[in-house]
Amino acid sequence: MGVSDSPRPPGLDTLAAAIAGGIALGAAAQRRHGTFARLAAAALLGYAVLPVAESALSDAGTRRRSARLHEFIEVEKPIGEVWAFLKDFENLPRVIGSIRSVVDYADGRSHWEAYAPSGRLESWDVVITKYVTRSVIGWRSVPNAEVEMCGLIRFTPVGPKRTRLDVEIAYRPALTTLNDAVHALLAPKQRRQVRDDLHHLRFYLESLPDASAVA
Repeated sequence: MGVSDSPRPPGLDTLAAAIAGGIALGAAAQRRHGTFARLAAAALLGYAVLPVAESALSDAGTRRRSARLHEFIEVEKPIGEVWAFLKDFENLPRVIGSIRSVVDYADGRSHWEAYAPSGRLESWDVVITKYVTRSVIGWRSVPNAEVEMCGLIRFTPVGPKRTRLDVEIAYRPALTTLNDAVHALLAPKQRRQVRDDLHHLRFYLESLPDASAVA
C-alpha cells in the first residue's frame, strides 16, 4: 500500500513545535553557551502556545459580550406612549449607544447594525416572534446571523401615566475577533451595559413632552 497524502490533522504542527521547543530548551540547559538554543526553544514554544492563547482570549471576549437577563423598569409615561416608541425598532439607536441603525421593513422583519467593542460594524436580521398591541413584543435573529439574539418586552400599566416594562434579553455574538476580545475585556460586561441602556431608555422617554400636551 502506498503512503497516504492526506494532510495531518490540525494541531499536529503546534504539538510538534511544543515538543521540539521542550527538547531544545532541555538541551540548552545542559550546555554552558546555549543562548541561541534557548532563544530558538522560546520561539518554538511561543509558536505552540500562541493559538491556545488566542482561542482562550476570543472565548473570554465572547463570554464578556454575551448576556442573558431579565430586568424591569417603570417609566413615568402612559402605556400608549411607551408602546408607540418601542414598537418601532428604528427608535432604538436613540437610546442604545452601540446600535448604529435599524431599518424596519414593516412586515415583521428588520435589519440591525451595531458596533462591536473594537468599533467593528456587525449586522444581522431580526424577525418578530410575538406581537400583542400594548401588551408584548418579541423578536429573534434569523438563523446563522452574525449576532444571535432574542428579546421580549412586556408592557403593564401601573397607573394612568406610569408603565412597567419587563425585558428579557439573550445576546451572543457569533464572531469575536481578537481585537473585539481585548476591547470587550476592558469594557463593562454586556449585562451591565444592557442595564445602563434601560436606564437611558427611561430617562429618554420621561424627558419627552406629553403627547396630550403636544396635541
